[in-house]
Amino acid sequence: MRDVLDQRPKLRRLEAFPVPEGDADSPMYALRDPTGISSEVLTMSEPALYVMTLLDGSHTLRSVGEQFFARYGEVVQTETLLSLVEKLEGALMLDSAAFAEHVALAERTYLEAPVRASLFAGEMGSVDDARSVMANMLGGDVDGACVERVAGDIVGIVAPHLDYARGGPCYAAAYGGLRDRACPDRVCIFGTNHFGRSHSVVATGKAFETCFGVTDVDTSFLERIESRCGCGLRTNEVDHQREHSIELQVMLLQYVFGAENFEIVPFLCPDPCGPTGTTPADGCGVDLSDFIRAMREELALDGSDTLLVAGADMSHVGEQFGDGFTLDEAYLMQVEQRDRRGLAAIESSDTVGFLAAISESGNPTRVCSAGCIYTVSELLRDARPRLLHYHQAWTREMNICVSCAAMAFTR
Repeated sequence: MRDVLDQRPKLRRLEAFPVPEGDADSPMYALRDPTGISSEVLTMSEPALYVMTLLDGSHTLRSVGEQFFARYGEVVQTETLLSLVEKLEGALMLDSAAFAEHVALAERTYLEAPVRASLFAGEMGSVDDARSVMANMLGGDVDGACVERVAGDIVGIVAPHLDYARGGPCYAAAYGGLRDRACPDRVCIFGTNHFGRSHSVVATGKAFETCFGVTDVDTSFLERIESRCGCGLRTNEVDHQREHSIELQVMLLQYVFGAENFEIVPFLCPDPCGPTGTTPADGCGVDLSDFIRAMREELALDGSDTLLVAGADMSHVGEQFGDGFTLDEAYLMQVEQRDRRGLAAIESSDTVGFLAAISESGNPTRVCSAGCIYTVSELLRDARPRLLHYHQAWTREMNICVSCAAMAFTR
C-alpha cells in the first residue's frame, strides 16, 4: 500500500494576504481563490503558509515535513499534514480530481441553463425598485457628475463595472449620453475577466436575464467572429457565470432601450499589459490582436447599427488590494494623475501609449480593465474619443479606493 506521505498535493493558483488577527511576531494570512470557484477563505499562520508554498505537485508530504523541520527546527506531525490537505481539498483549493469534477458540474449546469441567471436579482429588488435606481442615477446630477448631451453619433462608451452606488457619477455620464441615441440593433459588450480561468477572450451564447427581462445574444454574429478567429471563443464560457462587469452594463442598456429591443454579444477580455502582451499567458486561445482584427473586419462588412461598450474600472488601491498604508488626498491625487495619463492616450487614439501608461512600473495601482478599454479604442479608431467624467470611489473607513471613468466615442 502506498505511504500517505508519498502524496504530492498541488495547490491551485491562490491569493494570500495579511489579516488584522496577526501581529509583528505572529503574522496571520488569509488564503482565497481569485477565480471565485471556491468561496472559502482560510486563515493561517506564517509557518502554515510556508507549507502552502511547497504544495506544488513536485514535493511529497514527506519532503514537505523535512523542509519544514529544516526551516523551523520543529517536527510537523503526519496527522497535521493530512488534516491540512483534507481541509484544502474540501475548500476546492487543490488541483485534484475532486476539483475537476466540481468545475465540470458547474460548466454543465451553466450550459444546460436556458439563460445566464442574474447575479443581482436579490440586490435590485422589484422592477420598480430597479427603475428607481436607474432613474435617480441617470436623471441628472449625481455627486457632481452632470449628465450632459454628447454631440455626434455615439458608437461606443466606456463605463464602470463598480456597483451603482460607488460608480454612479461615471455611469450617469456614460449612459446619460445615450438618452438621445436610437436603440442599436446590437451591443457588443467587453468586460473584465476577474474570476475566470481563461487568459484569452471568452464569449458566451447565453441570453442575459435581469430584473428588467431577457436580452438575447446575436449568436450569428458571434459565430462569424469565431470563424474569422479560427477558433471557438466559448471554451471557458462558464467564466461568465460569476462575472459582473457585463451584467451591470446589460441592466443599464435594458433600462435605456428596453430588454427585447436589441441583442448583445458579450466578451470578456484579457489584460494585455503583462509580459506576453496580447498573447494569452498560457498559450491557449486567440491572441487579443487577432480577435480585434476579426471584429474590425466583420463590423466593416456588417450593416447593423452596433454600439460598443467597455465595462471598465481603473485603479484599485488600499488595504483590500494589498497596500499596507493609509490612503490620503496626496496619494489619491497621484493615482488620478496616473489614471488620467492613460485616459489622455485614449483620447488621442494612442492605444500603444495607453498600455504603456498602465503597465509603467508594473501597474502599481492595479488597473484591471486595460483589455476592454484597449479593445474598444482599437475597434473605434475612426471615432472621436472624449473623456466625460473621472471619479474616485474612496471608502475611507475601509481604506480602499477604486477609480473609474466615463468616455464616449462619436462619429
